Amino acid sequence: MNDGESGRRIIDGRFALEARLGGGGMGLVWRARDLVLDRAVALKEVRPSDPGLAEFDPDGAAMLRARVLREARALARVDHPNVVTIHHVVDGGEHTYPWLVMELVTGGSLQDRLAKGPLAPAAAARLGRELLAALRAAHDVGVQHRDVKPANVLLRPDHRP
Repeated sequence: MNDGESGRRIIDGRFALEARLGGGGMGLVWRARDLVLDRAVALKEVRPSDPGLAEFDPDGAAMLRARVLREARALARVDHPNVVTIHHVVDGGEHTYPWLVMELVTGGSLQDRLAKGPLAPAAAARLGRELLAALRAAHDVGVQHRDVKPANVLLRPDHRP
């Protein structure tokens, strides 16, 4: 990580962080610009909820890093239109946490959409079928999503999950 001329944080000499999009127990998600390909991407900054993990539990930190890298490799094997594409992993090596570079999905979350009111039955059925197809595709390559909920279902601008 370093500072670019613009004062923005630059990750791996290539990804300029633009805005924080959200966060959870496994880290923060940023909107970023891939400076090499000149495209918007999402960067997941893997950070454990306990910042002292690496210092006070190096074995636990190593296990977390290994798990994230294993899951990134598995996700890279999923080829489905309703599954976010992973483009790259920035891995600084032992005693660091990786950054996951992924497709940026810009339509908001299903939770955001449901806050505006219920979906029409046909739209809810279509969305459910597409989510099930995505989960099946993930399961077919050994990926199990352990946190399926409206806040974690991202929608494309055309409302597809």
